[in-house]
Amino acid sequence: MILLNHMDIALIVAKLLGTYLVVSGLFLLMRGKTIPHLLKDFFGHPAVVYLTGIILVTLSALLIIENNVWDGTWHTLITIFAWLILFKGLAYVFIPETIHKMASQKFRGSFSAFGLIAVIAGLYIFFLG
Repeated sequence: MILLNHMDIALIVAKLLGTYLVVSGLFLLMRGKTIPHLLKDFFGHPAVVYLTGIILVTLSALLIIENNVWDGTWHTLITIFAWLILFKGLAYVFIPETIHKMASQKFRGSFSAFGLIAVIAGLYIFFLG
């Protein structure tokens, strides 16, 4: 039986989260123009939005339970992202219409900026951990 200590789990989380952010950011940079169509399709299926929210809440809760660290190190960055993912999941479950409206109208011209931020943050987390 292999037992992982807290540091091993934090490193795995950092690598996974970093990879997710880099891939998501690159998608926003390269295919950002398709986002409005994807959002329309995604939010057009309430069951999928709800299920996505529940999955995000579950996974982020696991991250928070295992790595709720506020010591100013890179662990804190993982904790912040875990809390943001939790809030996103809760929003998908409880206020999906508001999230759809915000994503469709408010952030339409900002996908490239968000993509660049996600890539930089993802690389930072991936290689820092």
